[in-house]
Order: sequence, then C-alpha cells, then structure tokens
Amino acid sequence: MNTAGATPRRRGRGMFTLALSIVITTFVLIPASAAPATASPPNAVAEDRIGAILAAHPDATRLSANQVAWPDDGVVLTVTDADTAGSWCQTGRACIHADANRGGYGYAFYRCQTYRLPEYGFPIGQRGGASSWYNNQTGGAKIRFEDEWFTLTPVTAGYGFGNMPSYMNDRAYWLELLC
Repeated sequence: MNTAGATPRRRGRGMFTLALSIVITTFVLIPASAAPATASPPNAVAEDRIGAILAAHPDATRLSANQVAWPDDGVVLTVTDADTAGSWCQTGRACIHADANRGGYGYAFYRCQTYRLPEYGFPIGQRGGASSWYNNQTGGAKIRFEDEWFTLTPVTAGYGFGNMPSYMNDRAYWLELLC
C-alpha cells in the first residue's frame, strides 16, 4: 500500500534487509546461546548436592535443573560441569568456585553486603570450599574473603579472576562485596 508523500520502495532492497537481519541475528544469538550453564542437565552428584541444599535451606528456591537461589539475599548457586567453568558468572556478580581456575560448582553474589558462606551450603575447611574467584563486577567494586575467626590475612580482589592463596583455600567463611 502506497500512501501520499511516502517514498516508493526500490526493488531488491527487501532481500538486502533480510540478509542483513540474518547476519545480525546470527552474531547476536550465537554468543548468547553458547554461554548458559543450564544447557546440560546436572549429573547425579550435582542433583544430590542441589537436593541436600534445598532440604537444608527452606529459603532457597530452585531456578533450573542446575541452579538454586536465595533471592532475598542476592545469591545464586550454579552446579556446572568442567566445560562451563565460569561462563555463568554474569556481569555485576562476584563468584566463588569450589575448584581452582573457576571450576566446579559456584556461587554468584550480587548485593553489596557481607555473606556468611555456610548459610548457603558452602562447605568450610573441607574439599569443596572456596578455591577460586571471579569478580565480574564493574566500577572498581572489590570482593573480600575472611576466615571464620578473622585470623588469616584477608583476600581482597578487584575485577578479574584468580585462585585462593593456599592459606585461604577452602577456608573462606565470610565474603563481602565492597561496592
């Protein structure tokens, strides 16, 4: 339909627009669809971990096959496999992982406050405690880790990721987001 004063459409322009739309959609959707850790179902060990956390923490809510959240506190647990290490830690989050190099299950924290890690089922002083971190917050925000009795030298980290020093590996009890 052509209305008065409208510029007539040129022939062939629709094919160019369609091709451009396909290219843009491909570049936008491929990275977004490749990133989520929820793409693969958790294994039996992960399912057991999630089940135990839900049973022990009535304020926790299951978000998906591999995620549990404490929405009032701003905490999300993601149980991943080795191939998705750290890919679930979104911008604006500070994440800790059970294994070195952002591996294993992990927790994302997004409110600027102090967290007592055992309240979210994170083991302390045993295998599976905090072994690495990824600070994906912006604007100079930092994360700070302390042991239970504040006797060890705290670990304070800015943007980026790293492994816990040996003296703090599996011993972080407190996590504070410094925004």
